[in-house]
Amino acid sequence: MASGSCLSAQRNTLKVVGSRLDNALRRRCAHVRFPYRAAATAETEYRTSCSLCGVRNPPRLGKRSRPAKKDWQRCFAVATSIDVQHAEVGDFVQVHYTGTLEDGSVFDSSLERDPLEFEIGGGKVIPGFDDAVLGLAEGEKHKQLVPAERAYGEWREDMTAKVPAADAPAELQEGVQVQLSNGLQAIVAEVTREHVVIDANHALAGKDLTFEVELVKLQKPANLELATFAGGCFWGPELAFQRVPGVVSTSVGYTNGNTPDPTYDEVCSGTTGHAEAVQVKYDPKQTDYKQLLKVFLQQHDPTSLNKQGGDTGSQYRSGLYFHTPEQRQIAEEVMAEAASSYEDPIVTEMADVNGFTSAESYHQQYLERGGRFGRAQSAEKGCDDPIRCYG
Repeated sequence: MASGSCLSAQRNTLKVVGSRLDNALRRRCAHVRFPYRAAATAETEYRTSCSLCGVRNPPRLGKRSRPAKKDWQRCFAVATSIDVQHAEVGDFVQVHYTGTLEDGSVFDSSLERDPLEFEIGGGKVIPGFDDAVLGLAEGEKHKQLVPAERAYGEWREDMTAKVPAADAPAELQEGVQVQLSNGLQAIVAEVTREHVVIDANHALAGKDLTFEVELVKLQKPANLELATFAGGCFWGPELAFQRVPGVVSTSVGYTNGNTPDPTYDEVCSGTTGHAEAVQVKYDPKQTDYKQLLKVFLQQHDPTSLNKQGGDTGSQYRSGLYFHTPEQRQIAEEVMAEAASSYEDPIVTEMADVNGFTSAESYHQQYLERGGRFGRAQSAEKGCDDPIRCYG
């Protein structure tokens, strides 16, 4: 068996407890090359022969000792019945990473902050970062070169614009980040007396990147629950939910309207009947729906009809949209209890969720990414910094 085959089996490995057993395994099969590790299958049932070489006899622990315990009287191919899970598309993960450029310089790292949380294939990270995490088990590390086309794409001339200086704000300076009318973030690349050059390419566009990643936590979607909240402009509520321990994913969008797949402009017209909403995926072992309702009430005024702050229109209504009968029951109890805390009656719409269309990409995690003024706000778990609604 080639050493490459042994290495490929390493990903499906489980730790074997005890050096004496490990030594015995080494005597039985030359394919045990990793101290205290034994090749394992993805199934939970024991096998009776080595998956690499076919050795069938269980090892003994020495001349004077009896055969290994019953659980160990199997080939080293499976030393325990624990099923090792590996990251797949649709899984929710926490990942520590360090990103470097071709010259070895570090452009980003999570090692001094919370690990990055995202859904594999959910579009929050670049495709090449998804690639680096796929197939890993908790605790495993991997280093991957990500070409530009799987990172931030090639640098494009059509993503730049030259504007006459007379038409540009006088305070613009080179290197300043600005937001375009379509929501894209751009950099002022050049300022002269005659013109201003705006570059909407990502700062890492055209560059090959290397990521060293470690899978800290893996959660299968079947173990998570979903909730949908509407509390005015969705930027602020989303950041509030991002900060809740146990929330693994948030997405802003449009719900409970009359037309399929609306755009932001259509929703803002007030003709589609949709509410701006935040959809939250959370781990019920770490938080619960009642706790999320408390965050919902803290982030907006549930007595204000079709209006939150300076935002007016039915798309800014207060709403709770249920995925299960249990959510409805809990919400009715919590809102009835909360009513005494307000002078005016609560006008929150409560209904079963009826469709959810994800908003345009520039709206997602908007305040975390800098908001309208390019000033990023923390989404770290437990953060209680005041939320600036527009950035």
